[in-house]
Amino acid sequence: MMFRIEIISYFLLLFLTLCFFSLETKAQTNNTAEMTVTVSIPAVALIDFEGNDRLITFKSPNQVEQIISPSGLNKTWLNYSSIIEKGSTNFITVHISSGNLPPETSIKLEISEDSGLGAGKMGVSSKQITLSHYPQNIITDIGSCFTGRGKEKGHLLTYIWNNIDDYAKSLYSKDDYLITVTYTITSTG
Repeated sequence: MMFRIEIISYFLLLFLTLCFFSLETKAQTNNTAEMTVTVSIPAVALIDFEGNDRLITFKSPNQVEQIISPSGLNKTWLNYSSIIEKGSTNFITVHISSGNLPPETSIKLEISEDSGLGAGKMGVSSKQITLSHYPQNIITDIGSCFTGRGKEKGHLLTYIWNNIDDYAKSLYSKDDYLITVTYTITSTG
């Protein structure tokens, strides 16, 4: 009878040991918890130029002024970063904010496609406009993206002064024909 008790005790001990390991194994696999984490990044839009820095003024993160003259036909790169809210897009406008053009003179602005060195949903450029005192869209449908920062990143801007050859060459040195052009990035939402 003692032998039976020992065998029963042995099996009982074996059974309890197996149950304990089973519970411990199960407990080890259940020592993790799942949690949903939502990251919310607020909408932001920044605009920047690369080119002749002495002619550029930053009014706010979403507005930049550039001073141009008949002799300042430098090519400028327009860089931007954009994080949009769901259902909205950003767009960039430009207008002459101060200065007067010589009579019968106009300034055309060529806007290239994005150079492709950034990431995200870049905007669609309008190719070419004639600058005026009223804001005009030059890049539309901008999603969450960044063009990269620096020359040869973003959109190439080229100013073309029309009818300037009809005037004396001294026009190129006159400060009277410095024009301030303001670029603004804005959300549709």
